[in-house]
Amino acid sequence: MLFFAIALAAATNPSALTDAHQGDIFCVAVLATLAEKQRTGAAPADAPDVRQSGKRWAGIVGNRITTQSGQPRELVAVAMAEAAKAEFQRPSDLARINACAVQMTAELANADSIDKPLPKPVTSK
Repeated sequence: MLFFAIALAAATNPSALTDAHQGDIFCVAVLATLAEKQRTGAAPADAPDVRQSGKRWAGIVGNRITTQSGQPRELVAVAMAEAAKAEFQRPSDLARINACAVQMTAELANADSIDKPLPKPVTSK
């Protein structure tokens, strides 16, 4: 019984955000800043349009970080918002934007492939 309690406590104990989590939050902030600049017409013309896909990806990243770290959703959301505020003060960096957009596109494609239903079986004649 004591072992079960220790195992349960360890499973529900939140862990610190890893470098990968912080990198994901940074990319969400970069793309959120780009989306806001696109909304106001202040974005670089050659930047990818991330206004819709960025919202969806931010949700995927937030869920992943919450699940992996055990941190509350609200804490992860605050971390993303603070990172976006800091990023908004910096000039746009197209190399950073493109690197984050590539990561976002790959993860959205992966999420789309997971959500697709399986094909109908082919019956032989």
